[in-house]
Amino acid sequence: MFHNYFFLKRLAPDLGKKLKGQSLLECFSQNKDELILGFGDQDRSFYIRANLDPNVSLLSFPEDFARAGKNSVDLFSELLDKEVTSVSVFEFERSFQIKLGEDALIFKMHGRRANILHSKNNEVVSLFRKNLSPDFAIVPDELNKKIEVSESELVKHNYDPTSLIPALGKETKIYLEQDGFYEKGNEEKWKRFNQLLNQLNHNPIYLHSEPFVSLLKPSDEQTDSAIEATNWLYNKTVRGFYFEKERNQAINKLKQRIKKSESYISKTRSKLQQVECARSPEEIANILMANLNSLQTGLSKAVLHDFYNDEPIEIKLNRELSPQKNAENLYRKAKNRHQEIDALNENIAAKEKLIDRLSRQILHIDELSDAKELRKYLKEHGLAQKEKVKEENLPYHEFEFDGWQILLGKHAKANDELTLKVANKNDLWLHAKDVAGSHVVVRQKPGQNFPTHIIEKAAALAAANSKRKTDTLCPVIYTLKKFVRKAKGAPAGQVIVEKEEVVMVEPKIL
Repeated sequence: MFHNYFFLKRLAPDLGKKLKGQSLLECFSQNKDELILGFGDQDRSFYIRANLDPNVSLLSFPEDFARAGKNSVDLFSELLDKEVTSVSVFEFERSFQIKLGEDALIFKMHGRRANILHSKNNEVVSLFRKNLSPDFAIVPDELNKKIEVSESELVKHNYDPTSLIPALGKETKIYLEQDGFYEKGNEEKWKRFNQLLNQLNHNPIYLHSEPFVSLLKPSDEQTDSAIEATNWLYNKTVRGFYFEKERNQAINKLKQRIKKSESYISKTRSKLQQVECARSPEEIANILMANLNSLQTGLSKAVLHDFYNDEPIEIKLNRELSPQKNAENLYRKAKNRHQEIDALNENIAAKEKLIDRLSRQILHIDELSDAKELRKYLKEHGLAQKEKVKEENLPYHEFEFDGWQILLGKHAKANDELTLKVANKNDLWLHAKDVAGSHVVVRQKPGQNFPTHIIEKAAALAAANSKRKTDTLCPVIYTLKKFVRKAKGAPAGQVIVEKEEVVMVEPKIL
């Protein structure tokens, strides 16, 4: 019932007592859909915090408010230093205004379409939520609804109070239905209607734990202060709303990662099946070796006897290589094929393990009920939202994969800066083997080993940003950064690597 006319009818005079004679000293926004107004005089100050997020749309009145040092913008600056002359509610309307001489700030508390309007001489001149442009057509004086509250008028509206006074709202209509109002006789309806208005005007403000405030439904907690009730509702609602929003964002992010992992497993299994079912390069090489005497250099293909299947087979050849060299290439591909199969199986196992971990994290987050516990858990598990950093002046591009931070050098000089100045000694360092390319660094997580699928992912990125980016498979070396050093006078990007290991990957960007 916070947006109800009868609640605002109580709030406006309470605000008037606080604000009359004070001046508007600051007015700014530092979050989308939130406006902060600071009033004060020589003795005291008073703030209005208007959160007009369509899903929240509430006010609060903190005694003080610390403005952020950045990311805030001044608004309604033409009203600064003007003195508050009155605060009033519009008759039978879910809006109130703070008058500052000829100017006024109109608080239109219409739920999802709530807005704050600056009016002057009965004309709206600017809006806080500019996307609600129809609000420019509002004529402030016409917001006052002229409604005659009498039995004859109630009769004209078929004894329906919410038809006579739309400002009563849906909540009052539900209350009347539950009270059996519409089943009563006409005389009783008129009597009960007057009782309803008396309740709305004089009942305490009831505070319910759900949370919501009511002028009709009793509860153990109550207050006569509309400002106190507004602050109570704001704190309860906003904290709960943003906690749920943050928790749902974390869960949805994990679900998206599970979906991507499941898709990866499906594609990888399909690829694994293709590799395993394809004709072994080793068998083709054996057929070539068995027929070396009948082959010569310069052939682009040869039809030979396949002694595995006892039938002819056409084998494509590199005409620039001897038959023996063609066979050697096939043996090398066979070796890489075994490595590829092993890598694919390892990746599938890693993803299945990841899905299990992410599923358990979702269950844990879903059970949390405190914002501090949630943020602590997200931070400890690398799930916290990171503030976006501008990359213009950074020597690297930054990626995130399964909670691991991966850095990619932008160019040769940037590679040196990334490896020698940015990377820590226990970060993982990767580079495509024996060719020019970008340095890649995976940030270490204290107490955790680098998972195989993370090494594979970072290696694929290194391969995709190297001279081998068009190869089917690319060897990539990796080691801890502490085993990478720069020789004196070496060209930009060139380093000496010790104790490296090699992984075969398909070049692929993240």
